[in-house]
Amino acid sequence: MITKVNAVATTAAPVEEIKECSLPTWAEFDLGRAPVYWKTMNGLPPTSGEYLTIFYNPAATKLIPNEEFGIAFNGGFNQPIMCGGEPRTMTKKTRGKADLPIYTIKICIPKHATNLIFSFTNGVDWDGQYKLQFQVPNRWKNKPINFFNEGLAEELGKEGACDRAIFPDSNIIVTRCAMIGNLTVEGGDRCNLDLVTGCTDPSSPLYNPLANVDDGSCPLDLNTQD
Repeated sequence: MITKVNAVATTAAPVEEIKECSLPTWAEFDLGRAPVYWKTMNGLPPTSGEYLTIFYNPAATKLIPNEEFGIAFNGGFNQPIMCGGEPRTMTKKTRGKADLPIYTIKICIPKHATNLIFSFTNGVDWDGQYKLQFQVPNRWKNKPINFFNEGLAEELGKEGACDRAIFPDSNIIVTRCAMIGNLTVEGGDRCNLDLVTGCTDPSSPLYNPLANVDDGSCPLDLNTQD
């Protein structure tokens, strides 16, 4: 039996069908064709005990950011164990004149969390719910769900645990050049250009028709004779 703790509350978001998240390409997210993107510090799939950044692009949904409220995140782990009862304001990331803002929030995944169920709101309307699965340590893979829920309730019952598990991202200006990371562009306002990295070789099976900056991802054809 799970002991009720003050830090745990039920989300205020309306009950809707939960959408299982799959990681889109950055180009799909950037162009507003996918609402949710995420990134871990080590580049591996989300794992319990790791840090995670969730990105949200409202251009992919009907959720219009409120100028004063912006976009807020509400969610928690191993539903119905939820962190906090209030939606948490997400950090607005300005990407320059050519691109609409995106919103981010940081997650420190509790060790006993097996999933994160979350929604987004502009203070009036909601988008979600979404579900993101976490990998658990190999030694725990055959444990029953009660093991994880009881351990999670103990983790989140500690003072300040929820504030450490879901917290604002740094408030910095983000351009496409910063997102691409390995691209160096000098002079002017070039970072506001519509830059999309990918394979630009039409003959390649990995050809990305949206890409206008080749990132070296086109595979070499080892069968080609000189």
